[in-house]
Amino acid sequence: MRRLGEFPDPDGLSELLLRLTVNSTVYCFFMTSPWGFKVPARPVPAFHILTAGGGWLEVDGQPEPIRLSAGDIAILPRGEGHVVRDSPKTSSLPWLDRVLADASLLDGRLALGGGGRRSELLCGGFAIDPMAGRLLLNALPTVVHLRGSEGLAPEWLVGLIRMIATEMASSGPGSQAVVTRLTDALISQALRQCLVDIDSSLDKAAAFTDPQIARALRMMRDHPDHQWRVPEIAASVSMSRSAFAERFRAVMGETPMQHLTRYRMARAAEYLRHSNAGIREIARLTGYDSEVSVSKAFRRQFGVTPGAYRKTRVTEPVSRAD
Repeated sequence: MRRLGEFPDPDGLSELLLRLTVNSTVYCFFMTSPWGFKVPARPVPAFHILTAGGGWLEVDGQPEPIRLSAGDIAILPRGEGHVVRDSPKTSSLPWLDRVLADASLLDGRLALGGGGRRSELLCGGFAIDPMAGRLLLNALPTVVHLRGSEGLAPEWLVGLIRMIATEMASSGPGSQAVVTRLTDALISQALRQCLVDIDSSLDKAAAFTDPQIARALRMMRDHPDHQWRVPEIAASVSMSRSAFAERFRAVMGETPMQHLTRYRMARAAEYLRHSNAGIREIARLTGYDSEVSVSKAFRRQFGVTPGAYRKTRVTEPVSRAD
C-alpha cells in the first residue's frame, strides 16, 4: 500500500496540505426564529455550518452580509468579529459566550430562539499547525463561503454535510465525537478547495509561502471594489513597485493587474449566477466606474455579455479565481 505523502513528486500545495492538521471545537445549535448571536474578534479561525434552515452572516469590515442556506459552510480564517442571525431585522443579540452559558439543552444540543422557523447550526473554532497552517490561512480571503445543495455544491460537500446532519439528528452514543471528526474533515477539504480555486494551477503554491504576495492577494480579493494601482499594492506590502511586479509575475505567472481583472470577473460571474444585482451594482462591487466598462471587461474574459451569461444560469463557473 502507498501512504499519503509517498506519491512521486508531490506538488507544492499538497506538500503544505499534508502538514495541515485541523482540530475543531464544535457547538451544535437547534434554533427557532428569531435567533442570533455576536462573536468577538479572536486570533483563531472560526466556522459556521448550516445543516438546516437559513440565516445571515455579517463580518466586521465587510460591506455586504452573506446569506446562508442549508448545506452552506462559512469559514473566517483569521477570526474577525461577526454576527450570525436568522434575519437582518433580528436585534438585541447576545454574545456567543453568554449564549453558551445560558442556552438550554435539547437532545444534547443547545436550544436557542423564539419558537418560529427552525434552523440547525454547527459553529466553533479550529486550531491548525502554526507553521504550515498560518501561511495557508494568510492566502485566503476574509470569508470562505462554500454553498451547499441549494448552490449546486460539489458532491464532497453535500456528502459530508449530510453525514453531519444525520449524526446530529441521531444523538446516539459517540455522536459528538463523530460530528467533531467529520467537521475536521469538512474544514480541511473546504480549505483545500478554496486554496485550489485561488489559482487552478497547483504548481503555483509558492504564492502561499510568500507572505508579501499572499498579503497582496488577500487585499485585492477582500476589496475588489477598490481602485487598486500597482504602486499602492507594493507599498502596502513594503516593497518597491518594480520588485513587487517582478516577484508577483514570477510567482503567479501574470501581472498584478491581470490577476485582479481575472478575479474581478470571477466575482462578477458569481453575482450574475447567484444574485439579482444589476450591472451597475456589479460594476460598483468589482471596481468599475460604469456598466459599459464592466460589460466590456466581462465580454473580453468570457466572450459573452453579462446579460447573456445571466440568462444561461450556468451550473459551473466559466473561469474562477476566487
